[in-house]
Amino acid sequence: MTQEVTKSSFRRKVWDYMTKNELVNFPVNIYKRIPNFKGAAEAAQRLVELDEFKKARAIKINPDKPQEPVRFLALEANKEIIVPIPRLRSGLFLHITPVAGATKEQLKTLASMRGLEQAGKPFGLDSHIKIDLVVLGSVCVSRDGYRLGKGEGFADLEFAMMMRMGTITEDTVVITTVHDCQIVDHLPAELFKEYDVPVDIIVTPTQTIFVKPRLRKPSGILWHMLSERRLKTMQVLQQLKEMDEKDGKTVALKEVDSDVETRPYIKNRVKYAKNKKRSNPKRDMTEDSVMDGTKDKTDKRFSRRRTYKKTKVEEKNNSSNAEIQTKMENNGKSASRRRKNLRARTKAHIDFSLKLSNISSGVRVRDLKNALLERGVKPSEITWQGYRGICYLHFSKLRGETALPDQPVQVDSIVANLQQLRIGEPANDGEEDFIHVEPAKPISRIEVTDVTTV
Repeated sequence: MTQEVTKSSFRRKVWDYMTKNELVNFPVNIYKRIPNFKGAAEAAQRLVELDEFKKARAIKINPDKPQEPVRFLALEANKEIIVPIPRLRSGLFLHITPVAGATKEQLKTLASMRGLEQAGKPFGLDSHIKIDLVVLGSVCVSRDGYRLGKGEGFADLEFAMMMRMGTITEDTVVITTVHDCQIVDHLPAELFKEYDVPVDIIVTPTQTIFVKPRLRKPSGILWHMLSERRLKTMQVLQQLKEMDEKDGKTVALKEVDSDVETRPYIKNRVKYAKNKKRSNPKRDMTEDSVMDGTKDKTDKRFSRRRTYKKTKVEEKNNSSNAEIQTKMENNGKSASRRRKNLRARTKAHIDFSLKLSNISSGVRVRDLKNALLERGVKPSEITWQGYRGICYLHFSKLRGETALPDQPVQVDSIVANLQQLRIGEPANDGEEDFIHVEPAKPISRIEVTDVTTV
C-alpha cells in the first residue's frame, strides 16, 4: 500500500530518522518540535560568516532551541535580535539589544528563553525597526527552497505580520539552520500554499546552500486563510484586522475552521479515547482471535484441574514453605512501613509548594517530569492529580547549608522558569493553554515578589 505524500509524512520521516540515529540533543523527544540537532553550534558559526549576517543590524531569530547559538553569536557580534513571543499569546515580538561589557556567559543566558523573557522589550505594531535578516528553524527543507516547520504555522504568520508592518520586504533574506539529514532533494510544490515561507539560504554543520532561483515569498496576511478561532487567541492579529478594516479593506475570514495541522490535538484526544476504550483487559482479544473473528475463550476440555494425594514429605515441605512465605510477607510489610516513614520525614522538611493547574486530561506525570527537566526545575516531590487537571510541586533544602534558618526562600527563579509552560497538547479549544502556576497555601517564610504574571 502506497503511503500518501503529505507535509506530515515528510516530517515523520525526518523525526523518525533523527531519533533512530540519535542525531538530536536534549530534548530528545523531537516529535512536533523543531529538532535540536547535533551540530547546531557549528551551523551557527558557519551562518555568522555569511556576508548577509555581517551586513545585518537587526535580525529576527526564532525562539527554538537549535537557534539559541545563532542568538548568542548575534548578540556577541553586537546585533539587535527580535524573537517571537511563543505562540504569539501575549504579544508579537521581544526586542533584545546587546549589553555593553557583557561576558560570554551573560550573553549565553540572555540568548536563552529565560533571558529573552526577562530582558526583552515588547516589539509592538507601532515599531519602526527594520529587520535585515530572518533566521528560521525547520523540520525539513528542500534544496530548491521549500521549508517545513513543525506544522503549526506560526513562522509563516509571523512573516506575514512583519510584511504587513513594513519591517521586512520580499527581498529580506531568509536563512534556516538544520542538520544535513534534514535536507531532501525535492519537496512536491503542490503541497505548499501561498502563505508558506520559503528559504533563501540553508546552513548545516558541513555546508551552505544558496537557493537559486529564489522562491516567491508571501506578500502579507491572507485573511481568508485564517479562522475566527485563531483570531480570538491572538490579540495582535485582531489589532491588525482592525487596522486593515479602518483603512477600508474588506477582511473576510475563512468560514470553516478546517486547518487540520493547527488542531492536531483534537485528533489525538479522540484517538486516545478510542485506544483507552479498546485496551480494556476484560474485552481484549488475542491477535489470532482478531484475525479469525472469534473470542479468546478457554477450551473447556482442559479446564478441570488434576488432583492427587499429597505425601507426608510434601506436607512437611509445604509447612516449611508456608513459614517462609509468612516471614517474607512480614518483611514486606516492614519495608512498606519504612518507606511510609521515610516519605513522612521527607514531607516534614518541605520549604514550599507550587500548585500547577489547567493541565490537559491527556497529560501523564512523565510528560510533566520531562517538561520540568527541560526548564531546569527539580522538585523534591510531586503530588499528581491529573484527573483534576492539577498537581503540586514540593521543594525542600533551597536555603543552602550556610543560610540562616529564618532566611526567606527565594521562589522567584523557580516561578520564572515555569512561565508560559505548556505540557502536551492544548487543554481547551480556543482558550489559554498555558499551565497556571501559583504558590500553594499555607506558605511560611517565603518571599514572593511577583507571581501575578504567571
